[in-house]
Amino acid sequence: MTMQRMDGEGAGRPASPLLRAASACRGVVETLGRLMGLAAGWVFIACALFITADVAARNLLRVSSQSTTEITGYMLALGLAWGLGHALTTRSHVRIDLLVNRLPAGPRRWLHLVSLALLAVFAFFIAWGAVELVRESWLFGATDISLLRTPLVIPQGLWALGLCAFFVLVVLLLAEGVLLMLAGGGEEVERRLGSRGTNEEVEEALEAAALAKGTSLAKTGTEAR
Repeated sequence: MTMQRMDGEGAGRPASPLLRAASACRGVVETLGRLMGLAAGWVFIACALFITADVAARNLLRVSSQSTTEITGYMLALGLAWGLGHALTTRSHVRIDLLVNRLPAGPRRWLHLVSLALLAVFAFFIAWGAVELVRESWLFGATDISLLRTPLVIPQGLWALGLCAFFVLVVLLLAEGVLLMLAGGGEEVERRLGSRGTNEEVEEALEAAALAKGTSLAKTGTEAR
């Protein structure tokens, strides 16, 4: 689908090739972020199940993996890093925007981009530090001080992958947002980067309730058969 200018003078004209390229790249990385976010959710579930099983085994069978802290620490770090990109695209991060929402549309939209630029700088240093940490662990063959003696390059590499994907997504969102503003697509910038409104929150809650109801009805029908 050809992107068009969203508002302002020249509305309806096709977007520039540069904007289309930025949007395509953002879409690819956003899809990757969605898959990583899904994986992060399952990692958290697996972490909870593992802790529950280990606690039950200690109390009932007097046995333990003796590596619960190590393994769950890796799982939590991976889940946190891999969920950042999806949280960004769904605007799920905590925001304090009491003042910016009271500004006129034009300045507000540019401030969204400024905040995204600052986030890109922060994400760069975090991702760069993570990659350097992985490189050092690889050079020195570092392992965890535990029974498993896990090579640290494995959990650190997965953790750094999530942070790097987050940084790339922030940069692509920023590039696309700037190009959209220059092309007159301010409303689209507001839709993608602005804070979530009450209507969006209500719609999400209704969708979740409908999904839960549908799952419950399907389960009831299966049991009846």
